[in-house]
Amino acid sequence: MKFYQPVDYPEARFEKFYTNPAYVKLRNRIKGILVFIGESHYGDFMLSMPFFQALKEMFPQSKIIFAGHRLKGLEKFSSIFPFVDVYFEFRMKKKREVLKKWFLFYRLCKREKVDLLIDTQRYSIVNLLLALLPVRYRLSYGTGCFFSHWKFNQKGRDRIHDIFQLFSLCRVLGKKDIKIYPEVNFPEQYEKKVDPIISTSEKWVSIFPGASEQVKRWPEERFAKVADALYEDGYSILLLGSLKEKELLLRINNLMKHKPVIPAVIDEEFALDPVYVALFCKKSKLCISNESGGLHFAGLINTPVVGIFGLKSPVKWEPLSSGSIALYKNLPCSPCKMRKAKLNCPYNRRCLLDISVEEVIEASRKCLGVS
Repeated sequence: MKFYQPVDYPEARFEKFYTNPAYVKLRNRIKGILVFIGESHYGDFMLSMPFFQALKEMFPQSKIIFAGHRLKGLEKFSSIFPFVDVYFEFRMKKKREVLKKWFLFYRLCKREKVDLLIDTQRYSIVNLLLALLPVRYRLSYGTGCFFSHWKFNQKGRDRIHDIFQLFSLCRVLGKKDIKIYPEVNFPEQYEKKVDPIISTSEKWVSIFPGASEQVKRWPEERFAKVADALYEDGYSILLLGSLKEKELLLRINNLMKHKPVIPAVIDEEFALDPVYVALFCKKSKLCISNESGGLHFAGLINTPVVGIFGLKSPVKWEPLSSGSIALYKNLPCSPCKMRKAKLNCPYNRRCLLDISVEEVIEASRKCLGVS
């Protein structure tokens, strides 16, 4: 099996932007920056935070506005990142709302004195509508950078991880050294609540067996076998997931020979507040996850991850933490073009089910440095 690693654009592609950094010239002119993110799932939100950190480093005096929809729970998670000044909740369910929503953005730009609009979407209609807003500078990579004041060569972007595509928007402004892992300071009350659980062992492995769609879940009995094998290697096991996944976590617990710790059973707050989830990841030596939010929680704070990918290619979404491994079979039918078929896959979900227990154990031991 091939182990996938994140791919970035060639550094030389942006060298011309570093000579005379645009952000240095603009720093004192830009009062407000509107960043259009759109629908933001856990993975999208996590990957956007290093980008916002770089933006705040370039424009420390500017008001940075996140425009998009955050999933429930991300409001609390947002509080530990000081890079965004305003969260403008935006969601459009019906096409006929376009004009109304556009005027909301128009008023927002006027009220917050937005001088720079950054569009992170690749939909031509969205790119056009945002380009019509009354702002002085526009930056985007959608529609071949047509509406952007800064343009760059995007050749080969289908092989580039999503975070590096976001970083390209900072690089064309002249920002060279961008941190992949944002600075995270967990509040003391979170540390105090987690410590009594974590202090019972110095070697934890966190496992996220859930996913937003059942079709993306590796079988629970296989997670149980992997957890038992790592327990026998000397590691303690944390089973992590949302409140809706508590029954799934308990089923895996019942399938295991060696009992794990399930924070969601100890206190539901551990499952409801994603800050706790991220903190458990930080305290772990390794995280094992389906292609889900758990993978990105761990990647954000640089905890090694073994990511189990089935339907989606890991090329754009694989874990970013150093020493991580993405497992992916890359079958002829991959990435899946039949998402609507859900569990009724004509190939019996081989993309996911062909990943064996032994392969996940091997990848985990490789990440942990266990021979």
